[in-house]
This record gives sequence, structure tokens and C-alpha cells, in this order.
Amino acid sequence: MTAEPQNAPLILASASPRRKEILEAHGHDPIVIPADVDESIPEGRDFTPEELTIYLAELKAATVFDTLCPDEWPHGCTILGVDTIVYKDRVIGKPVDEADALDILRSLKNGSHEVISGVCIIRAHRDGHPDGQSSLVIAEKFLFHDTTTVRFGDYTDEEIIEYVRANPPYDKSGSYAIQSAWGRHVLEMDGDIENVIGLPYKKLSAYLAAH
Repeated sequence: MTAEPQNAPLILASASPRRKEILEAHGHDPIVIPADVDESIPEGRDFTPEELTIYLAELKAATVFDTLCPDEWPHGCTILGVDTIVYKDRVIGKPVDEADALDILRSLKNGSHEVISGVCIIRAHRDGHPDGQSSLVIAEKFLFHDTTTVRFGDYTDEEIIEYVRANPPYDKSGSYAIQSAWGRHVLEMDGDIENVIGLPYKKLSAYLAAH
């Protein structure tokens, strides 16, 4: 897939450097506008892991859409919201400290877990009015998710601590980066590795091309 025309930019509603790097590696030039949202599960809502990622991805994309000034985007834009979680019997988020990272990586050894990403694509265009005023309106919205299954082998607490101290994992769901030295513990993977890194580009590119 080629980069977007300058008159219809791609806005990434995320501060994740890994998502930006994946997009750039595939020829995109995203504008980063991080979404400031509460990622906690709303009280009374019962989500499947897949539904949760899609809910948060849509929340991020919609939040950024609401901040945009129409005059800055005369030809419209595409907003990309993404949320990624690790799931093994429960939703595993980002570790809060070293002890939490140790507990998370202990729980993932000698078994499989799922890395699930929800994606929201909002295509917006500028809607003119007779009085000269204009606004950005949502022309299309697409929602989907992608899942990669990862199986880890065995490792020791000492290996976890060494890794965590050399590669602080506090911005990573599941406490690891598969593209780092921790990847040596992967015995098997079923799905898109870029999804594990943070953006399911294979499915995203096919979806954008089809729509």
C-alpha cells in the first residue's frame, strides 16, 4: 500500500512509536494525534476481549475526531484508532511496576496466549454550508479486530528480571516486546507478528484496499 495523498492525511490516534514505525515502514506518513481517553472498562459493561479492543479503538478514534478543526482539513482525513491487549484467562494490561511485570511474564510461560487488536477507521470529509460555515463529518466508519496466538517456552525469574530491567516494559501490554530479545522465548506463533508489536497491518492494509 502506498502513502496517502497529502490532501487526505492519515491521523494516528495513538502515541505508540511502534504503531507509527509500522505505518512508516509500509509507506505511510501518519500525523500523530494521541487520544486522551479513559481506558478502564465502563461499569456495567460486559465485553468479550475482542469487543473490548474494538470499543477502545473506536473511543480513541472518535475522541480525536471531536478535536479536529475543519479548517485544518479542507480535503478530509482518515483517523486510525487501535487498542491492543494480551489475553490469557483474563485481560492482561501494562505492568505497573517490576513486580507486576514479573507476575505477568510468569503467567505466560509454558503456554499460549492471545494478542488481540481492535481497529477503528474513521473517514471524515468537510461538509460545507450555505452560510460559509463548515464542519467535519464522518463519511464512513470501519471496525474490526485481529488475533495472534503466541506460545512461550520455559524461562526463569532471573531471566524475567534481567529482561525487564534492560527493557522497561511499562508501556507494553503483556510486559514484553516480541521484536526484542524476549522473542527468543517464542516457540510458536499463529498470526501477524506486527499485530503483536501493536498494529495488525496485514489485515488493516487489506481492509483499506477493499474499501
